[in-house]
Amino acid sequence: MTNTDIRTDAHAAAVEAAVAVETPDAEAATGAAVEVDGAAEADSAPALDAFSRDAWSGNDMEEARAQLEAALDGRHFRARRGADEFSFRFATAGDRRLSLQTGTFLGHLQGVIPWSRDYSVSWFPMGSCTIEYPHGQLRSVAGRPFLTPTETSYSFSMTPHRHSIVQIDAEFLEGVAARRHGAGPQRIVFDYAAVPGDDALAAWRTTLDAVTPRIVSPTTPAAERLEAQTELVEALLDLFPWRAVDVPPELRTERTRRLRLAAEYVHAYVDQAITSRDIAAAADMHPRTLQLQMSEHLGSSPTNYVRTVRLDRARLDLLAGEPGTTLVSEVARRWGFGNLGRFSAAYAARFGEYPRDTLAR
Repeated sequence: MTNTDIRTDAHAAAVEAAVAVETPDAEAATGAAVEVDGAAEADSAPALDAFSRDAWSGNDMEEARAQLEAALDGRHFRARRGADEFSFRFATAGDRRLSLQTGTFLGHLQGVIPWSRDYSVSWFPMGSCTIEYPHGQLRSVAGRPFLTPTETSYSFSMTPHRHSIVQIDAEFLEGVAARRHGAGPQRIVFDYAAVPGDDALAAWRTTLDAVTPRIVSPTTPAAERLEAQTELVEALLDLFPWRAVDVPPELRTERTRRLRLAAEYVHAYVDQAITSRDIAAAADMHPRTLQLQMSEHLGSSPTNYVRTVRLDRARLDLLAGEPGTTLVSEVARRWGFGNLGRFSAAYAARFGEYPRDTLAR
């Protein structure tokens, strides 16, 4: 057994222990939600920080398939037997903000996840997982953590496996990330293909080992659990490259997924010479469809949207610049504005002050 297996087995053992213990009287008195083997002791919509735990298991493959499809809000789940006798086990502990999960499924499983706003990181000490999503393919590597795509549909195929998951509410992760990038909470786009470096991976594992007991224990005070969850999200933000993308909430739906992809493409390549056709192609849309949807949902044409994002980036550079060292003309050229007068006028129209005034702050 490798060191990775030992660590991930310890994580799974902690989650399993949390769902196995009896409910303390103090927990019942505080009204915290507790679910063990499907027996709920709280309302169907508990508070964000209400602790809950659940576990279910069996050896009926069709029952396991149906339960997982319902629990994950998935589609077209199919299962078939592997070389060993089939059994499954799933356990979870935490709250709606962040939960730790572990599962065993001794059969092959495939299906489609149509949409999820949550962020999740998984690792497979045994078996493997392959994910197909609009930007390519992801594969699990031994016990190394990897991220599943958010706010998009993806299909998956798993061999008989044992896996662990950290499931994170979108608003919680984006709130923690906002403290780093300095703006309000925004969608976080991770580099799904990135392979974590050894130092970052070691730091992630150390943090996971440290916070797991506090997250999964029903006796942990709510403030202490929140602190532990925040530490784990901070470690995740250190583990994978990411960027914040400021897209309107109305684009963060399944129906507007392609338009959101177009907006994300602009944010990713706004420092380059991109055209409306480039943006449409990136989102697999017809240019006319892109034009109509941007007008409907963003009140802007693709060209104007690119200009707005460039103005926002220029403002960030000016706010971070030093008078006497940073030149407005250089910032303007960096973000594709060749005419300084037009840049100043557009900047003043958007922000109510001229670039030189921002730089002088």
